[in-house]
Amino acid sequence: MKTEIYYFSGTGNSLTVARDFADKSDGKSISMATVVNRESVSTGADVIGIVFPVYHGGVPNIVGRFISRMDDINNKYIFGVCTYGDEPGIAMKYLSRTIESRGGKLASGFAVKMPYNYIDFSRSLREVSVEEQQEMFNGWRKKLESIHKSVDARETGRFETSLETLSKMVDTLRLREIVGKRVWLKRAGFVEHTDLTFWECIQLMDSGFQYDEECNGCDICSKVCPVSNIKMIDNRPSWQHRCEQCFACLQWCPKEAIQFGSRTSGGKRYHHPDVKISDMLRRD
Repeated sequence: MKTEIYYFSGTGNSLTVARDFADKSDGKSISMATVVNRESVSTGADVIGIVFPVYHGGVPNIVGRFISRMDDINNKYIFGVCTYGDEPGIAMKYLSRTIESRGGKLASGFAVKMPYNYIDFSRSLREVSVEEQQEMFNGWRKKLESIHKSVDARETGRFETSLETLSKMVDTLRLREIVGKRVWLKRAGFVEHTDLTFWECIQLMDSGFQYDEECNGCDICSKVCPVSNIKMIDNRPSWQHRCEQCFACLQWCPKEAIQFGSRTSGGKRYHHPDVKISDMLRRD
């Protein structure tokens, strides 16, 4: 049996999960960013894993675009793994619907807690202690065994979720569109009117990024951006409104020169300690 694990990652959490599982199953881990712009994505794998971080209680836009390009998945064993900092919500059920729209079926969906790497409601970077991080990493190593056992046995029907009632209420009342869109665009400093949906608006949230006087034009932010959203102009980064909000640019900047809003300066940066910048570089 051939196994391929497709992942999306900004700071290395999901990359680590994908890589670890691929190693354990003698499979191959593949960055979605390297194939998402193809007209179609075909695979000879019998087992397909989809690994991604939970964003705003849901699935990153790039994951949806990737799945929309997948061909002939109706007879594949597909499982998902989401990494999360607070709660996984019903991200796996969203993923299941997207896969079904392409004629496939999500067999199982798992959730793995990893260090939080986004801004919190105070608009600051949340710091996770080294001890807390290590506890999460140890938890993943243990969970890897159970996920591998489940996939190896081709089990179905297991979906790890949380706060289902609240998540469904958010969808029913369209709170992302009515409240979330306005709040997050404001936090990103985007003040123009837009008729885009909440999920479409995420690409505009890069309005919140800027560089400070520490920027030396090293170009790392541009190179680690998984969706080629950063263009270097006069040796300085310029965001092009195709953002995924993965925060790779901010978290990997060696000078900590990239900020989001006014409260991230001096905040502790994070990327998975087992992941190097060379692992994150786009290879498309």
